[in-house]
Parts: sequence; structure tokens; C-alpha cells
Amino acid sequence: MAQKLNVYAFIASLLCVGLFLLTSFTSIGDFVKSLVKVHPLDLVLVLSIVSFLLGMFGFSGARDWKSFVRSLVTVLITSVLSVALIFIIGIGHLLG
Repeated sequence: MAQKLNVYAFIASLLCVGLFLLTSFTSIGDFVKSLVKVHPLDLVLVLSIVSFLLGMFGFSGARDWKSFVRSLVTVLITSVLSVALIFIIGIGHLLG
């Protein structure tokens, strides 16, 4: 189970990066905001935090060096993305 969790967390971290780029540099963010009534970067932040936690649990399923590196990359990607999103959303709330 932890091995599958490792792979799912990695896929979710790549999805988080894609969603971040999509909502940051296109106008789809306005559509999502009007549809869900929540800022899309908030949704990406929640997904990134969930992916980070799944990546941490995925370390227990690391049986070889490939799965260990996959968990490490997942945790690094999601932690950097989460910190960046917290900074962006925080500055946005202060200025807005």
C-alpha cells in the first residue's frame, strides 16, 4: 500500500505544479474562481499539502533507491510549491 502511495503522491505533485502554472499564467483562474467561489491557488495549496503528506507516508514504502528518490523529489517539489503559494497568497491578502 505504501508503494502505491509513493507513486500517487509523485503524480499528485506533478499535477500540483501543472495546476499552479495553469492557474498562474492563464485566465482559467477567473473561471474557476467564479465557479467554485474559492481562489484556485488556494485549491492548489491544499492539494500540494495533501501531496506532501502522502509523500511523507510514501517514505515508508521506499524499498529501493528509485522509490526513495521518487519520495524525496515529491517532498521537495511539494514543500517548495507550498512555501511559494503561502507567500503568494499571503502577499495577495495583504495587498488586496
